[in-house]
Amino acid sequence: MISTEKITFLGVRNAEFAPSKADVGGLFFILIHFLLFPTSGFAQYAELLHKPHIEQKEILSKLYYSANHGGITLEGLADTLAGMRQLGIREKDPNLLQEADLLEAFYKVFNRLEPVEMLIKVQQESEAKGFHYISSRAANGIASVYWDQQEFEKSIRWHLILDDLITDMSIEDFPDKAVFLQQIGNDFLFFGDYPKAISYFRRVAELPLVAELPLDEYYIYAYRHAFNNLGLSYREIGKLDSSDFYFEKLLIHADSTSDQWVGIASGNLGYNYFLKGELQEAIPFLEKDILLAERFEDFGLAVGSCLPLADIYVQQGNLPKAKTYIDKALEYITRSGQTDRFAKLYPVMSKWEAAMNHPQLATAYLDSALIYQKRVNEKFSALQLMRANQEVMASRKEKEIQILNDQAEKNKVIRNFIIGGLAVLLVGFLVVYRIREERNRAEQKLKTIALDKANLELENARNLLKIYIQKINSNSRIIQSLEDSPPSEEQQGLINELKLSTILTESDWDTFQRQFDKVFPNLIRDLSSKYPNLSPAEMRFLLLNKLEMPSVEIANALGVSPASLRVTWHRIRKKLDLPKDFPFSSFFEKYFSEA
Repeated sequence: MISTEKITFLGVRNAEFAPSKADVGGLFFILIHFLLFPTSGFAQYAELLHKPHIEQKEILSKLYYSANHGGITLEGLADTLAGMRQLGIREKDPNLLQEADLLEAFYKVFNRLEPVEMLIKVQQESEAKGFHYISSRAANGIASVYWDQQEFEKSIRWHLILDDLITDMSIEDFPDKAVFLQQIGNDFLFFGDYPKAISYFRRVAELPLVAELPLDEYYIYAYRHAFNNLGLSYREIGKLDSSDFYFEKLLIHADSTSDQWVGIASGNLGYNYFLKGELQEAIPFLEKDILLAERFEDFGLAVGSCLPLADIYVQQGNLPKAKTYIDKALEYITRSGQTDRFAKLYPVMSKWEAAMNHPQLATAYLDSALIYQKRVNEKFSALQLMRANQEVMASRKEKEIQILNDQAEKNKVIRNFIIGGLAVLLVGFLVVYRIREERNRAEQKLKTIALDKANLELENARNLLKIYIQKINSNSRIIQSLEDSPPSEEQQGLINELKLSTILTESDWDTFQRQFDKVFPNLIRDLSSKYPNLSPAEMRFLLLNKLEMPSVEIANALGVSPASLRVTWHRIRKKLDLPKDFPFSSFFEKYFSEA
């Protein structure tokens, strides 16, 4: 059964936030999801002789599935490889010989008996010999290995190599193409590059139309995932109508063939209605998703619909029913082990406690929500930073290779010049030249290291600054949701307590200003020097204004009301002698051009 993650904030993959490709489209190298039959022997490889790949697909699927799922021992593998190679030599089938090399490398690399370089060697040999289907499958396997090792940049690079390899292949001759394109799209979906992810998922969704291809069981895996991920991607960029289109298409397609996919599509459609505020329309879709997820014991999937349903019933004043779904969500988070989902559960519990007139519990759950959301943000930021560091290291390595190549070319010119008869003169010149080159190279290397370090520090500062902005935005949204309906006097007191609980600490502000100074060097110093009579609160107001944050979020960050914010701006205008109708959003542009 296929399990699809519906947490749309870049896909919380599991409780440890480990980036498993299986959660957004599958990791498995050969991508066989329907041939789950262990084999009692391997004599069927004789049927691979002199056959096009499309006719080999079923046999290869069984063979690789057995190799990957313990259906063959190392000794059994040796016998199988020997038989394949003897048959390939006897029948003069070089494709079968190369297939044996791929099977051996696949088995040993994925069982950690050999490093990934063994698989890379087979891929390069296959490509050089013109075995395009084999080289493509090897490239996908290499990408999967690097992803499991969290070498994200290497994984993505190999998937882009794979994209080039399969571009001119037809889906009729190479059905793996659909699943490979789906996997490449998953890379970009995971790191939040939604436009690029959409381009790959659309290619999968449109392949049957272009090739007039029936959706057989082998292709349907990628096809359904593509439609679901298109819906998720369009949701993330705020195009809910386009998102609805693909979820509805998936629902129609799976209606009579897969109850689990019906549940997934229903839950995602229901969540879209919830986001649009069409609460009554959302309820039946979310209920259907929960029912089917429970039947398949996919508890993480069930949580994804329990939470908006509980939120809906809180908004409608049906607190007993809301509590039923809150309790279900708690149970299913525990059973699935997906504890990062508490970041979305606790705000709903805070709303429920507020509606029950339990201000202290509401505040406690809100604080817990902020803690878990910060943890999720920090994990994702760490993954993004890891990938950025990998990009820097890869770029540095490419530069070093280029320097070596350039040096080799220069040495060749020098060698030819020496052979021309200017040995004595050129020996002296060569010594001077080499000394100068070494010195320049050392200086350049120091500059490169310094530049890389500065870039990394700047990127770290930007990421931390984003985390603070996300924290402020999250606080603002939670408070706003509590203020949507006119509060009673007692509830107003609760809202005030919640606002106070979300103010950043002095330690947070100190860290915030240090990171701000890295992104905008000397701005705080120059601002203080130019306008020394500004108070700390007024300085904070201007820094948040520099980040182009909405007024409501600035007010929440400073722990004041929007009306107090206007008073703060009024004091700043008076101190700086600014015109009465001057908007604070134009301050840095007109009165502080250094910013």
